[in-house]
Amino acid sequence: MSTQPHDGLSRILLVGTPLFHRDMRWAQLTRQGFAFTPVTKRHCTLDSDSSPNVQAIVYQVGARASDTLDFLEAVATRQSDLCVILVGHNQKPDMVAQFLRKGAFDYVNWPGSLSRLTDSLNCGLRNRQTFLEVRNLSGDLATANQSLARERDTLKQFNQRLAGLNQLTQALARSLKPEDVVQALFTGVPALTGAELIGLVRTNPEHVWTWSQDGDQEREQTLTTQLLGRLGRSPQRVTSGATTLRLVGARPMPLLKSEDAILAHPQPEAHAMHDIPLAIGPHAIGVLHVQRGGSAPFTEDEQQLLATIGTSLSLTLRNADAHQDLQDMALRDPLTGVFNRRALDEPLMRELKAGLRYGAPACLMILDLDYFKTVNDRLGHRAGDLVLRELASLMTDTVRDIDTVGRYGGEEFAIVLPHTSIEQAQPLAERLRNLIEAHAFDVEDGTVRVTASIGIAEVCSPAIASVEDWVNAADTALYDAKAQGRNRVVVHAPTPLAPVQAATLCIAA
Repeated sequence: MSTQPHDGLSRILLVGTPLFHRDMRWAQLTRQGFAFTPVTKRHCTLDSDSSPNVQAIVYQVGARASDTLDFLEAVATRQSDLCVILVGHNQKPDMVAQFLRKGAFDYVNWPGSLSRLTDSLNCGLRNRQTFLEVRNLSGDLATANQSLARERDTLKQFNQRLAGLNQLTQALARSLKPEDVVQALFTGVPALTGAELIGLVRTNPEHVWTWSQDGDQEREQTLTTQLLGRLGRSPQRVTSGATTLRLVGARPMPLLKSEDAILAHPQPEAHAMHDIPLAIGPHAIGVLHVQRGGSAPFTEDEQQLLATIGTSLSLTLRNADAHQDLQDMALRDPLTGVFNRRALDEPLMRELKAGLRYGAPACLMILDLDYFKTVNDRLGHRAGDLVLRELASLMTDTVRDIDTVGRYGGEEFAIVLPHTSIEQAQPLAERLRNLIEAHAFDVEDGTVRVTASIGIAEVCSPAIASVEDWVNAADTALYDAKAQGRNRVVVHAPTPLAPVQAATLCIAA
């Protein structure tokens, strides 16, 4: 390749390795009116004596981006009007943007096509000529370049925010439980908006979740009260139905117990606050509150971003509710509304593991109505269904919230009692048996009185090593209760208990 320029050629300094200099593309470009002066990076001094009348530089980008940045810095220090075109392997967009901000005119991926190199060189040289013509306007041009850099940064921030929004909406869409939805929300919104305090209140069911960057319980309590006030509710009226979600590392915060604890609202001038109504069609379902430090309000773009999050959040909460309804339908007995037999497997396995591993006490009660077939035969299955539904409600109202009531089949029910010893379970079973015996069950033609037999087995027993063992033990105790005359409570024991007289069924008019 000829290295001696002659009149009419565009003079270009080719900085790179000898292998780079020997590429056939430069010879092809020479025939198009370019004159290349090859030089290695070590011998590239940018002196006018060694490279006279050079109009542009084609610079081979190496493995170290810092070398290229240093070269661009050196060109800029000389206030050179040279057009610098970088040629190298694929770089990350951020690094390319940094090269451009440092003064490079273009970045061409190598090996590149001849047309791409030609277009870049022609465009770069025209750009240099224009620059020379407006040299006296360099101050305005510098301002324009700074503005362009800011616009690039703004575009970068916009792209980052858009990517963050996409990640958040995907995380929300994957969440099938309200707690998971809120966890994703409280993780994503601060990263997108710089929020320091977030509150979410929903109307049906009534729940409140709060989060603060510094775990400030006082601020969260204040926000909880404000959000509940929007529902027309006082804190003590919804304490049982509202919850507070805390992220990892934060302290748990109970809801306010007294209206005397309502604190003053934050000063509007000290915070930027924005509320996003949550709705499904015309139906309002809650409010998302976002707050950050500083007096600058949320920009229009940020408000639009939060509105988009609010729309996604509303749909996600509705989907989570629908999923929960389907889960409940799959795990609930359709007649009585208590858990079905399959749903009992989870609490049974959980308490069995806790008992075997840690010795945690737990009991299983199996309850069976005595002579229930008589109710169905004499009054019909509809009357029997009414009795079973009322019995399930009676049991649910009698046990604790942490206990699990389920229909095991027919007129047989099971109750899992966590953290309960035999000494605690037996009085509860006796009280439940007495309540059933004394209760008048409403049917269409009057009332029915029935009795129940109950078997109890404790998980911490040498004979119990599986859920099946535990159920069999409680079943054996129930069988013993039936054999001893019914209408009684029997605790699983290695030796059978003595039989007693039988119980009777009374049908009231």
